[in-house]
Amino acid sequence: MIIAAFGIPGSGKSTTTKEIGKILDIKTFHEPEESDWGEAVKMRKICGNFNAIMWFRSIRVPHYYKADELRKIGKSSMLDSSYDKLFYLYHDKPGLEWLFSSKDIFYDEMVSISKKDYLNLPEIDLLILFKLSEDNWKRFINDRNRNLDNEEEFKRSFILQEAFINAARTYCKNTNCILYEHSQSYTDSKTEAIKIVNDIKKYFN
Repeated sequence: MIIAAFGIPGSGKSTTTKEIGKILDIKTFHEPEESDWGEAVKMRKICGNFNAIMWFRSIRVPHYYKADELRKIGKSSMLDSSYDKLFYLYHDKPGLEWLFSSKDIFYDEMVSISKKDYLNLPEIDLLILFKLSEDNWKRFINDRNRNLDNEEEFKRSFILQEAFINAARTYCKNTNCILYEHSQSYTDSKTEAIKIVNDIKKYFN
């Protein structure tokens, strides 16, 4: 089984999925921390957002295939995000301007890539959708204190949550993927992970 997390940046996915992986004793695939980001990301104002996205994609896409190989031998694993698989479903929605917009010179290429990813990346079996209030989102953002979080467009991006919710529901409606919607509280990640595991463990039977 491939379990994947999905939610707007700053919703607590990464820290919570780490704890879920520990509890379930399964392999969990994570994005690099900010200190390990590549030059294309650190220099995104010069290189452009498309190249920054492609850097992250080059890290995350292999995770899907590694998870798929584990699934083929009967093992479960977790992806800490589903951005690449589902990007096609929300690429043109309000709130994403801080990352990608129709004004990007690589817009057509990005849409084409995201459509191919949506159709061809390994399918997800269980999607954990992280939802949270705007107040809690601001608290999480303040806690992690990334450079990107201080950009004005990003600070206005909470509206993107609606598009993420719709994307998750659309994907699961059109596939055999199970959707679990989790309301994320502003507590420690282990507490949230325990809540999630208690609810999703029935799908492992």
